[in-house]
Amino acid sequence: MYSACGPEFNLTTSKNVEFSEFAHPDFQEENRVLHLHWDDRLFRESGEDDALKFQQARAHLDRFKQNGGRLIWTIHNQQAHSHGDANDLFSENRRALTKMADLIHVHTPHAWAYMISEYGAESEKLRLIPHPSYLGVYEDAEVSMARPLAPRQITRFLTFGAMRGNRELDRLHLAARKLTNRGHAFHVSIAGRVFRKGRRLARRLDGIANVSVIADRIPDTEIPQLFSQAHVYVLPSTTTFTSGTAMLAQTFGLPIIGPDIEAHKQTTPEDCHDLLYPAQNPRGLIRMMMRMMEMSDAELNEKRLACFEFAVQRDPMRVSGLLKNALSELV
Repeated sequence: MYSACGPEFNLTTSKNVEFSEFAHPDFQEENRVLHLHWDDRLFRESGEDDALKFQQARAHLDRFKQNGGRLIWTIHNQQAHSHGDANDLFSENRRALTKMADLIHVHTPHAWAYMISEYGAESEKLRLIPHPSYLGVYEDAEVSMARPLAPRQITRFLTFGAMRGNRELDRLHLAARKLTNRGHAFHVSIAGRVFRKGRRLARRLDGIANVSVIADRIPDTEIPQLFSQAHVYVLPSTTTFTSGTAMLAQTFGLPIIGPDIEAHKQTTPEDCHDLLYPAQNPRGLIRMMMRMMEMSDAELNEKRLACFEFAVQRDPMRVSGLLKNALSELV
């Protein structure tokens, strides 16, 4: 995201910075712009009252702005990962941040409309900058794009990333179990950290003969091999807001199958929209997996090419240039 922002902007991580430091004039003098991410994690510390912590953090952010600092906020998710899907405090905090932020960065037109309708964001504050692909991040872009389709004795499906409830992997469990019981030849790999609430489902998935689960974070050095061995990426969530893993998959030429919600349509090339099935169809994922198993290598390669072209359009340096333009507005 920041790859093209230098030399005008120098990134300083604030991961271990206390909010109280933001209020100091010296902090503002050194850091003219503050970029907030993952707001649902910003105001939680074990043993502290969430409402009080946010009030304190807001006071420090207000002082940062009074000292001349500017605030840009990136919206990554619709619901709080840590709070669940219904939390009044999360919504209250977001409304406050919506008013406080100088610019609000969203990845899709869907997210733009949502921030206006749900939180009353002013359109003048919003900046639409798509989620970048990962070309050149885990390996040279030329290597990724020159790699041929993996040998296809069977079709290999992949889903990747932290296994939270919003990924709706129970839908994949049902589809994989039924297709396995019917004797279809395929394989599903599920790779990523499993949180406590997802451990039971992970064990059930791993118990299916055609499924393997790697219940841990995948090292960066192993990501190219993991993705290059697959043919299709599965994204069964009906509540996706922004999907970095979808952009990662398409960087390696994997077409996305998932529900036909706006977030998926706006994160995939038009030539692959026919791989998105009706979101409310309980058999949609099963039928699409069967279609992918029956798809010829020639058609799959056409989808693969569309994904590579989409990844090029969203090259990290190009997208970062758009962010640089937004940051330039603030200074």
